Amino acid sequence: MSLWRIRTAVEDRPGGLAGVVDALARCGGNIVGLSLHTDVSGVVDEFVVDIPGDHGPAVRALREHCPTGTVTAVPAQRREVGDDVTRALLLTARLRAHPNRLPEALAELLLADEARWTNLTRVEGTADADPGTTMLVPVGPLRGVLVRRRSHAFTWTESSRADALVRSVMPSTGPVPTDRTIRTAEGAGLSLRQVREIDAPALSDLHRRCSAETVRNRYFAGMAELSPHMLRVFCDPGRGLTLAVRPRGEEEPVALGHLMYTLDPGVGEIAFLVEDAWQGCGVGTALARALTVIAADWGLAEVRAETTLANAGMMRIMRGLGASVRFQGEGGSYVHARVPVAEALQGGPGGPARRGGRVARLMGQD
Repeated sequence: MSLWRIRTAVEDRPGGLAGVVDALARCGGNIVGLSLHTDVSGVVDEFVVDIPGDHGPAVRALREHCPTGTVTAVPAQRREVGDDVTRALLLTARLRAHPNRLPEALAELLLADEARWTNLTRVEGTADADPGTTMLVPVGPLRGVLVRRRSHAFTWTESSRADALVRSVMPSTGPVPTDRTIRTAEGAGLSLRQVREIDAPALSDLHRRCSAETVRNRYFAGMAELSPHMLRVFCDPGRGLTLAVRPRGEEEPVALGHLMYTLDPGVGEIAFLVEDAWQGCGVGTALARALTVIAADWGLAEVRAETTLANAGMMRIMRGLGASVRFQGEGGSYVHARVPVAEALQGGPGGPARRGGRVARLMGQD
């Protein structure tokens, strides 16, 4: 018997996972570990499987159940079998006493071949590296840890785990505030405040001031009034977070920003409604960055957005955050945009600069 770490996308339908389990069982495989990862291809399942003899038949059987046809398998060690959460907590406890061993801890967390300190102002040795198998984990404004793993690429979930491990041993900066001021790129000050039920009249007025096109871009349907049901969703912390955006010193909101939980592990969904008169002023971009900071504070690996090809403003915002875009529907009229949180906050395309000043920049403190 030999242990293998196998990654594959499981078809998103009832019985999809059961089909994979049956395929492995027919090959004599015994699943001893399972974890879920978010990656550019979607949600990826990782199995640690004890397989008799050659693992080839199991890989071929899994390809028949994988919607993308991509299945990777690398040898696993006995020490890798166990609960990922428990291992991360034990590493955090170890780092409390020996924070200088962070590279060693990251290598153990990510099952990497190599991890070393590096200078963020002059990162060497990465120009010719495969970006999928090399990951830079910022630790401060000047240094970080360069992690390499030759066997298989890092996922967005692993990037988020690495970021969380670093944050667990850094001095606390307190919770990310949701009632504060942000600034647009043009310097306009905007007040953010979590939506409450008493805001119903103001939110209804905001929807009435928006054009039919703006409302349709947000909800994919016409909606003349904000319904009581939608207001309850906006105010329900079990669904996520909704922020009302007001110009500094004013009471009437000019925009709404949403960060909502989804059924996919580690994934949040963002959406915006910006009053027509304030569109093109950087409100959506500033709000998207603030919500991405909050998503990182929640421990999310990815934020995504559903929009239409006609919604040029939302497309611009998501591309600015470094989103990957997939077109759906007849003629590609609908757009599914996905952003890895760690990449967006660590200086990815359109993202702010390195850790250290990231929260200050994103929340308008610089």
